[in-house]
Amino acid sequence: MRQLIQYSKPAIFLLLGCFLLWISFKDIDLLRFNDALKRIPIQWIFLSMLLGYLAFIIRGLRWYLLIEPLGYKPKKSHLIHAIAFGYLFNSFIPRSGELVRCTALNKTSNIPVSALFGHVLLERLIDFIILGFCIWLSFILNHNKFLVFSQDFSFPLIYILYFSVFLFVILVSFKFRKNLFKQKHLNRVDTFIIGLKEGFLSFRKIQNKLLFSIYTALIWLCYLFMTVVCFFCFDELQHLTLSEGLFIMVAGGLGMVVPTPTGIGSYHYLVIKALVAIGITYETAGFFALIVHSSQALMILLSGAVAMMVLYMNKKNSHNE
Repeated sequence: MRQLIQYSKPAIFLLLGCFLLWISFKDIDLLRFNDALKRIPIQWIFLSMLLGYLAFIIRGLRWYLLIEPLGYKPKKSHLIHAIAFGYLFNSFIPRSGELVRCTALNKTSNIPVSALFGHVLLERLIDFIILGFCIWLSFILNHNKFLVFSQDFSFPLIYILYFSVFLFVILVSFKFRKNLFKQKHLNRVDTFIIGLKEGFLSFRKIQNKLLFSIYTALIWLCYLFMTVVCFFCFDELQHLTLSEGLFIMVAGGLGMVVPTPTGIGSYHYLVIKALVAIGITYETAGFFALIVHSSQALMILLSGAVAMMVLYMNKKNSHNE
């Protein structure tokens, strides 16, 4: 039964994404999208894709700063490819890429997966903090539009209750773990937790924290401008400001938080809502969401496929040595 639930999760999230995709485009004539596509300057789409991949590169360079204090010196190209490979897996099984990228790097560099996964947790925490800051800044800069955007959404209090119960169960299980689990299992869990802690706290050991902060800022600037440059694909969007671009990026970021494959459906739904709140027609908003999401999905598929081949070859070479 547990395996059935585990394997059905990707299908459930895919169905959710497809449902949101249908909701987003059921009132849009997609045949008109072909006509709009012919008029779109393709160079802006390529630039958006390059900016998306540049974010992967900078993530790889930032990851190196976390790994270095552990005494390992992997190839920076391997870090970048591992990240691209992880995003490729996320395209099919949401939230699987985090572990996959750690496993892939472990195969080529022999760095403990637990320490690498600690880095991933740290990165996710940083991402949520930055996204929270962007939401706050977007609210300040686009107050009225943000209120229009958010009025259709509410956060049910029952979710807070569910999370609280889940957290309580985890804490109780950890507290009484010696009574609940066999010693050999405890040893494995404790070893993994030590690795997680070591990876998560590696930020304190970073020699160049300023460079780490600069990389973090550049990653989010890439996210911002890979959205903004696509404004030039549509005449109706070219007047939008950078602050409105931040608003759209935040909406898209919230859509990517929903565990649908590559944010399919959830990204489109929230970006369309945000653009309509700004005053853009529903059809143009739908075409924009489709262009940005599709171009980034294509970038992830291409870079992930290349990364998979490169990492596989390096894995073979490391075993032959």
